[in-house]
Amino acid sequence: MTERLKEFSSAPPQTRMLVCADGSTTVLLDALVGEPLSVRVDHQRLVRAALVRHIGCRILGAAPDALVVDRQSRILTSGLDVISVNRVVIAARSDGELVPPRDELLGPYLKAMGLALTRETIAVSRDVWPLGGTAPACVSKEYVIDCGAPGRVYVHEKFNPRFVPLEKDG
Repeated sequence: MTERLKEFSSAPPQTRMLVCADGSTTVLLDALVGEPLSVRVDHQRLVRAALVRHIGCRILGAAPDALVVDRQSRILTSGLDVISVNRVVIAARSDGELVPPRDELLGPYLKAMGLALTRETIAVSRDVWPLGGTAPACVSKEYVIDCGAPGRVYVHEKFNPRFVPLEKDG
């Protein structure tokens, strides 16, 4: 965590909190914008883990022929501003067990299942915000949610720099 704080030492407090947190990102984003968030799934498909080998096999530990869900989504404010762009890969032991409905946020869905969730941060870095024409720098976070016996979930989030800025104003 100390290394993450060094890299983002000039960032505002809300950015440093997101970078260092090992709990629910959704809860922090809800608090940041002061309203409930929603999700829009841009793409979701069932694929063999070998197709997303680095994530499916190496990070999540799935066998190459196991089926995993590869999902790309956006977290939205009530005004439909995009607060984050996410890639999620779900390796569940039972088909579809950890996959939320398309209109439900992942974290709250998993929590509502009553699972003992632990999160392990893989990386936090500066990245490029993929939406809009100017491609500004943004904060990016990768982590794994271990859901115990039901399976594991990989999450890669890129945060909108309008909500999660890299630098303090002025």
